[in-house]
Parts: sequence; C-alpha cells; structure tokens
Amino acid sequence: MFDCKLICTDIDGTLLNSEHRISEENKKAIQLAVSKNILVSLVSGRIAGSLAVLQRELGITGPLGCYSGSLVLDGEEILASHPITNDQARRILASLASSGLQAIIFGKDQWFIDTRGKWHDKEANVSQYPGKVCNFASLLDTWDKEGKTPYKILCMSEDTTLVQEAELRLHPLFSCELNIFRSSPHYLEISAKGIDKGHAVHAICKKYGFSPSQVMAVGDFYNDLGMFREAGYSVAMGNAPSDIKSQADTVTLSNNEHGLAVAIQAIL
Repeated sequence: MFDCKLICTDIDGTLLNSEHRISEENKKAIQLAVSKNILVSLVSGRIAGSLAVLQRELGITGPLGCYSGSLVLDGEEILASHPITNDQARRILASLASSGLQAIIFGKDQWFIDTRGKWHDKEANVSQYPGKVCNFASLLDTWDKEGKTPYKILCMSEDTTLVQEAELRLHPLFSCELNIFRSSPHYLEISAKGIDKGHAVHAICKKYGFSPSQVMAVGDFYNDLGMFREAGYSVAMGNAPSDIKSQADTVTLSNNEHGLAVAIQAIL
C-alpha cells in the first residue's frame, strides 16, 4: 500500500478549475489528507504571495514551491533559492524587445510589469496578488545596488505563434545558461538553468525526512514532469496533454471534474 507522507500539487490546471477557483471537493479532499497527517505542498510557477492566498483559502500551512522550484519556502525559512542574474534578465528583455510579448519580472516577494494594461490586470486577478508598474531598466539598476535578483521572467501573448517564435529565438541564445519553457500555450517562462519542480520536491523531502517513494505529485503540463520524476507516485490530470499523461503513473479526471480530489481520495 502507498505510504503517502507528502502531496505536491500544481495549481493552474490542477488545483484550480478553468475559472481559477478551488472546488469544494478539492478543498475537502486536501483537508482530509492533512487530517491524516499528510503534508500538502503547493508547487507552482507562481509567486509566494499568490500561493499563500490559496493556502489560506484551503485552511492549510506548509512549504511552498514557488517559481517552478526556483524558490522553496517553509514559512520564513528558505529551503532552496535559485535566482537568475540581473545581467541575464537584461539580455533576455533585449532579445524580446521586438517579439510582441509582454514581460513580467518576478522578485522574491513582488512582481513587476512595465505597463498597466490587460496583462497587468490579468496577472493581478489570477494571482490575487498585486504587482508594481515600473521601468525594467531602472528596476534592475536598483537591484544591482541592493543585491537583489529576479527569480523568473514570464512572457505572454494571446497569440500562441508569437510565444512559440520567442521560444525558438531564445533557445539558441540562452539554453546553455537558462531554462526556457512554455508553462502554457500563452506563457513562456525563463528561470535558472537545471531547476524544475522536482527540486522543490527534493528540498521539502530533505527538510521533513521523507523518501521520494512517500510522495504523490499531481500536475497537468510539461513543467510538472520534474515533479513527476522526483515523486514515487505521479498523477496526470485528465486535461493534460497526451504525452504528459503517458509519463505519469496514473491519470485522474480533469480540473473541471475535481480530478485532484479523486486522486487524493484514491490513496487515503
């Protein structure tokens, strides 16, 4: 029998339905798991403040895997930290200047955008965490002086072709030093080389003394594969692409059918 001690779940497309809400079924299943002394960790490309909002809604505490594993927190304790450099951020932004994509820079506890518009409003609405409008060059110059660095750059467009073209443009220039991947058809993410959600699982297991064989990971997209590889038991959502499903141990229902709750109930 699967001796689960830790559930690591993705957020968008997994915990949340297509309306970006937590279903009552998912909430009850997570609370039931916690009542059975199973630690539940939110592991996502999102900023910590956004994940903390979801934790409060779920009524749980515990470690958070932010920025797809680039920053792992347990309360105020930093379990793992893998930022990119300010110079890398400058070069990425310069390469994307004519791409037609909107960029967002994520720091440890704040996100920044250079224009107030639909993408600012969408990120604020989806993340439930406010951002700041600023000039990127000035921001990075200030961070140079303060010793701060970004954890992630998110680039987005309604035109999926533009996102694909940007990915193809950046790969030959930066793939030797940075992770460049699509976290959805509309989103392109840039983060520290070699870091993925599996690093979040590893850091949490190290802190709590869990074996990977005691971990269930649930996700729906390509950036969840690192988490799948690290966990002893992996579950793909019913809404995941077919090649993600083929790399999971099992497949549950979709995020609009409370698939996360079904997966949790199956192991309790």
